[in-house]
Amino acid sequence: MNSLRRLFTLCFDRAFSGRGRTQFAWLVGILLLFFGGIYLVSWFFAFPEPSGAFASEPLRTDGEEAPMGRLLQLICLFIDPGSVANVQPELRWFALGVAILGLLLFSGLLISVVSNMLERRVERYREGEIAYPLENHVVVIGFEEMVPMLVHQICSDPRYGDCYILIQSVRPAAEVRNRIHTVLDARQERRILVLHAQRNSTEELEKLCTTRARELFLIGEADEYDHDSLNIDSLQKIVAIHRRTPDCPRIPVSVLFEYQTTYAAFQISDLAEEWRQQIDFHPFNFYEEWAKKLLVRRSYGEGDARVEYPALDREPITRESDRTVHFVIIGMSRMGVALGVEAAQLLHFPNFCRDPRLKSRITFIDAAADEEMNFFRGRYRHYFDLAPSRYRDMEHPAASRVLPPNRAYGTGVDFLDVEFEFIKGRAETPAVQRLLAEWAVDPGQQLSIAVCLNFPPRSMALGLYLPDEIYARDIPVFVRQETSSALLDLLNNRLKREPLNRYSHVFPFGMLAHPFDLDRRNTRRAQLVNYIYDFRCRHHAGPSEYPSEAVLQKAWDQLSVARQWSNFYCADSADLKLRSLCLTAGPEVRLTEEQIELLAEVEHNRWNMEKLLLGYRRPTCEEEILCRDKTVCAAYKNRLFVHPDIRPYGELDDETRDQDRYLAKYLLFIMEA
Repeated sequence: MNSLRRLFTLCFDRAFSGRGRTQFAWLVGILLLFFGGIYLVSWFFAFPEPSGAFASEPLRTDGEEAPMGRLLQLICLFIDPGSVANVQPELRWFALGVAILGLLLFSGLLISVVSNMLERRVERYREGEIAYPLENHVVVIGFEEMVPMLVHQICSDPRYGDCYILIQSVRPAAEVRNRIHTVLDARQERRILVLHAQRNSTEELEKLCTTRARELFLIGEADEYDHDSLNIDSLQKIVAIHRRTPDCPRIPVSVLFEYQTTYAAFQISDLAEEWRQQIDFHPFNFYEEWAKKLLVRRSYGEGDARVEYPALDREPITRESDRTVHFVIIGMSRMGVALGVEAAQLLHFPNFCRDPRLKSRITFIDAAADEEMNFFRGRYRHYFDLAPSRYRDMEHPAASRVLPPNRAYGTGVDFLDVEFEFIKGRAETPAVQRLLAEWAVDPGQQLSIAVCLNFPPRSMALGLYLPDEIYARDIPVFVRQETSSALLDLLNNRLKREPLNRYSHVFPFGMLAHPFDLDRRNTRRAQLVNYIYDFRCRHHAGPSEYPSEAVLQKAWDQLSVARQWSNFYCADSADLKLRSLCLTAGPEVRLTEEQIELLAEVEHNRWNMEKLLLGYRRPTCEEEILCRDKTVCAAYKNRLFVHPDIRPYGELDDETRDQDRYLAKYLLFIMEA
C-alpha cells in the first residue's frame, strides 16, 4: 500500500512540476476517471431521455433508456450546475453530487492546471529551459566575458541578417540576458534566445539544432581549469550528432582554446582530421587573435570607433636600409607571449639579406623573466637550438649572459633574422627606464612598446608614464586593457584637435570588444597561397584568373592542418613584404626579377622561423646524411617533424628556391584578391 501511495504521489509531483503537457494529461486522466465512475453509478438510477435530444429520431415509448441520453445529461450536470433544476425530483440528490464534483474537478482543477501551465511556461522561459525548433541560426555555446561583444558583432554584421542567436550556458539565464542587455538595443535583443544546459550532454546539445544552424561558436564557460578539454569533448559530441544526421550540411565551427599550448597542438597535428567531413573547424585563441589584430590587420572597431594601429616598420625597411625593428614587450603574460611569437612570424626584412647583422629584435621585460624565459625557451626549443639569445638582470648585471645555440647542429647555425632578448626587472625602475630612453633615441632602430601586464590599471599607469623621449618621438605604445579602452580612446582622439598631443601614439588593445574576426578575410588569402602551389604542381605554370570559392575550399580541405597554418602565416606577411619594396598592390604593378629574388629569400627566412616555432627542427649532422634518401626524408618530415630545408637560402637546391620565387612572383595576385 505504501509503495502504491509513494508511486502515485511521486508521479503526481513530477507531473505537476514538469511541463504543461504532462499536467494536462493528468487533468484529462483524473476527469475521465471520475466521470467514468459517475457514469457507472448512474446506471443504478432511471434517467429519462432528454426532450428533443435527437429531432430526427422518434422518442422511445417502450420505457427503455437510451445510453446517449444518459451520457449527455451527465455531461451537462458535470459542466453546468444549473442543469440540476431540470432533473426529476428523485434524481436531484445524485445530480447535485455530480454537479458539485464537476464544479470541483472541471472548474477548479482545470483553472488551476491551466494557470499552473502558464506560470510554468513563463518560469521555464525565464530560466532558459525551453528549446525551440530553429534553423539557419547562430549557436554560441558557453558564456565567457567575450560573449556579449561577440553577440554584438554578429548582430551588427549584415551578412547574418536577422537570424536568431541561441546561447547555451550553465549560468542562470537571467544573468546571461542582463549581460547581453548592456550591449544590444531592443531590436537586437529580440534575436537572442538563451538555453540553460551543460555543453557536455548529448541530449542538451541536440536541443541546439546544430544540424540546421548556419554557424557555431564553442566558447566555454569562464574560470574552468579544464576549459579546453571540455570544449574538445563537446565538439566531439556535436560531430557525432552531425554524423548520425543524413544530408547534414557542413557548417563553420569556431572553437575557443584558452591555453596557447592546446591551440598550438591543433596547429601542427591533424587532431581534427576525423571531423572535417561534418564541420569546417576553426580553432582560435583570444590572445593570438588580438596579436593578429595588432600586428597583421592593424585595426579594430568600426566606423567612428575604429582604431588604426601603426606598423612596427613605420618607415619601410628596404634592402639598403640600415635600420632594424625593435619590439619591446613589457610583461610575459599570455598576451605578451602571443605578441612576441606573432612578431617573430612577421618581422623579416630584405636588409638582412645584405647584412646578416641587421636582425629584428624582440625584447621581453618582466620581473620574473628568468623563470618565464626558461618556459619560453623550452616551448620553442628548436628555434633556440639555432639562434643565440641574451639575458640581462638589471639588479645583478653579473648574471647577464648570452645563451648560445645548440652545437649538435654544427657551427653554422646562426642564420635566423630575428633574435630574442630577456630582461629581468620591473619596467618602472630607473635602470629599465634609462634603457627604454636609450632605445628611443637610437637612430638605428624603429622602436615600438607593448605593455602586457595582467593588471589593467598598472598597465595604464605604466603606458602613460614612460620616459619623455618615447612620447616626444611618437614611438607607438600599445597598452593592454581588458574591458574598456575609454580613457585611452579619449586621449588618443584628442589628436584630431591637438596634433601635438603627448599621448597621440598611445593605443589600447586586448579588449573584449571585437574578439573575433567574423569575415575571415585572411582565410581567402591563405587559400590562394595553397591554390598557387597546387596549380603549379598540376599545370607547371601559374594561374591567370581567380578560382571559384568551391575550388578554393576543396583544395583547402585536402590540406593537413600544419600546411594550412603555414599558408596562413605566409598570407599574413604579404603586406609587410610589399611595404619593404615600397609597393602597394594594384593591377598595373609588376615585380622585377631582382625584386622576385629578394622576396624569395625573405620568404624563406620567414618560413624558417615559422617551421621552428610550429615545432619542426633542423636535422643534425648525422640526420643530414640519412635525409639524402627521399623515403627517409619524407618519414622524418611527417613523423618526426624534422625538415631538411631549415637552412640558409643560399644552401637550398634550385628546385626549392624556385618554389619561393614562384610564390614571390604571385604575391600581388594574392594581395589583389
